[in-house]
Amino acid sequence: MLLVARTVAVVVVVVLAGHPHTVEAKIGTFWHVTDFHYDLNYTTSGDPKRMCWDTRFSSGSVGEFGDYDCDAPFPLLTSAVDAMKKFDGEPDFILWTGDDTAHVSNDYFSTEVVVNIVTNLTNLIASRFPNTPVFPVLGNHDYYPKNQMPVGPNRLQSEVADLWRKWFQQLQGHGDVYNSFHSSGRYAADVPGSNVTMVALNTLIWYKSNNETALLPDTTSDGLDPDGQFTWADSLLKDLAKKNRRVYLVGHIPPGTFERYQQKRKGFHWYQPRYNDRFTQLVQQHAHVIEAQFFAHHHTDSFRLFFEEEKNQEQRIPVSYQLLSPGVTPWRSTLSEETGANNPGIRLVHYNTTTGKSRKLRLASHFHDTPLSLVNQNHAIRTSLHVPQVVDVSTYYLNLSAANLEGRAEWHLEYNFSSTYNLKSVSPVALYEVAKTMKANRTLFDLYYRANTVGLEDPEKCTEKCRLLHWCAITEINYSRFYDCNNGVRLSWRAALGVVASVLVLVVR
Repeated sequence: MLLVARTVAVVVVVVLAGHPHTVEAKIGTFWHVTDFHYDLNYTTSGDPKRMCWDTRFSSGSVGEFGDYDCDAPFPLLTSAVDAMKKFDGEPDFILWTGDDTAHVSNDYFSTEVVVNIVTNLTNLIASRFPNTPVFPVLGNHDYYPKNQMPVGPNRLQSEVADLWRKWFQQLQGHGDVYNSFHSSGRYAADVPGSNVTMVALNTLIWYKSNNETALLPDTTSDGLDPDGQFTWADSLLKDLAKKNRRVYLVGHIPPGTFERYQQKRKGFHWYQPRYNDRFTQLVQQHAHVIEAQFFAHHHTDSFRLFFEEEKNQEQRIPVSYQLLSPGVTPWRSTLSEETGANNPGIRLVHYNTTTGKSRKLRLASHFHDTPLSLVNQNHAIRTSLHVPQVVDVSTYYLNLSAANLEGRAEWHLEYNFSSTYNLKSVSPVALYEVAKTMKANRTLFDLYYRANTVGLEDPEKCTEKCRLLHWCAITEINYSRFYDCNNGVRLSWRAALGVVASVLVLVVR
């Protein structure tokens, strides 16, 4: 079991302006929890083929903590938040990225019902973490009707803003956090005690299933930039760069292509193409200030890479990354057969919180002799050592079958990035090396693939076609480039890397 301390100090000796100085890197933590999908009507006497609701044909096999064919009952959600409290009860903050209602017809919902569900989950988190800052965003299942969030102020967004007012008022914003969310569903706020600014996006207005924006023509500013969110983000990121802030970019729906959909070579996308392209451009233009990105929606565990510009495979330079967190719901998606279900998962992120003004430095000659297990040598020489770099990611999970069989929910550490991928910290360069090694090395890929469904699915099920899909989804955010990659237009799967110079040390979970 991994024991997590709230803050770890790593002392690094540097030479600054010709004189030795000591920089103390304080490692903090935060939870990323997402996709609860609380099912109000779940019952252990229900039929799992009917979302665990219908009791007329009950098999008697539905468990207290959920079923892989159904969304989450409240005991599962409670166990997840209790596990967060158990493994790290004093995080710096909590990131909660939405999707709180079940995957069922709109007939079962109303604005009032959705708000009540969000209220129940808000109270659950607040009861376990009463003094912890929370950065929440809405998912596409947090609106009624689902997916169809209009641009600008609306009743549901207003009521949720009031619900989260206490959290928002605790945050030091770039502009009024409450009013920003109330009017647009987005906001920017500083993480206390660090030089991190959280930029929380309303990704629902970019969703291809949202007819409120999908039907807007490209000939209008509303169609190209609904609610001016790209313009807002561009201006904000420029300002934050001037202030020497570092950004965690967060939202519910990610750009790019879903990694568990094999039905068509073009893949399955979430953003409207025009917004996918603009998001990619936004990241490329501001990669120097975007330290990391945290998104959700897939229910799976994966990551995405952004590159400096559109170059061929050998010349590409990774400049940003996005971590996709697994969901708490175990629900087996109906999108396609291979999408499958997952074990419930929650994620703890370890990051460097050290603050101060950025100054260029030269590392002392004995730098590599210091205890730097948490520092990535790829990023050893940066504008400063106090950037809020992610140094490790730990995913905890519940074996749902075992929990139902034993009658208790025992969450465990599933894996962490540092040991599984042999990472000293997380960076675009480091993750690109992981992706390339996974492409050539089946053993490492199998570790990634097992984590993708939070320890549920056997990697043997992933054929070469499946492996190619994952590689393309990770490395090609652009839809056309993904299509070419998945069609083998670029380098073939077997010949892509040739001989890997050095294989990462693998630690089998």
